[in-house]
Amino acid sequence: MAEAFIKLYKKMLKWEWYDDPNTKILFIHCLLRANWQETKWHGVTLKPGQFITSLPTLAKETKLSVRQVRVALSHLKMTGEVTDFRQSNYRIITVVKWGEYQSVDRPNDRPVTDLRQTYDRPVTTDKEYKEYKNNKNIYNSTPHPQRRNLLEELENA
Repeated sequence: MAEAFIKLYKKMLKWEWYDDPNTKILFIHCLLRANWQETKWHGVTLKPGQFITSLPTLAKETKLSVRQVRVALSHLKMTGEVTDFRQSNYRIITVVKWGEYQSVDRPNDRPVTDLRQTYDRPVTTDKEYKEYKNNKNIYNSTPHPQRRNLLEELENA
């Protein structure tokens, strides 16, 4: 399975179905199952936020009964979180605000920091520091050939 993730915002705690465990489980499952890019399946084009499933499949994947899935799905459709399009042997579920929920263009709320790079660096030992300091002094005492020529010309002038 490809490594991927979804965004789950803390404002979901204030969502009207958050206190209904079955609806919450089904909605999060829909977010996880939804395609993140356009794909094709048996000649059907699926857009980002859509996936193909069935009620028995959703029941099996979420460990809910088919009846619980049907009720939770009706909750999500009633409040506009998802829509579904039924065919004879499958249904296409669409997460309506997929772009809002999973947008990569959404600004990051955290300030930019340069501290991470510092933490990723290995600790410098005293011996390494002394070697660095000595090499730095050697470099500064032997200037680049062009600089050396300029220095010699200035000294001779």
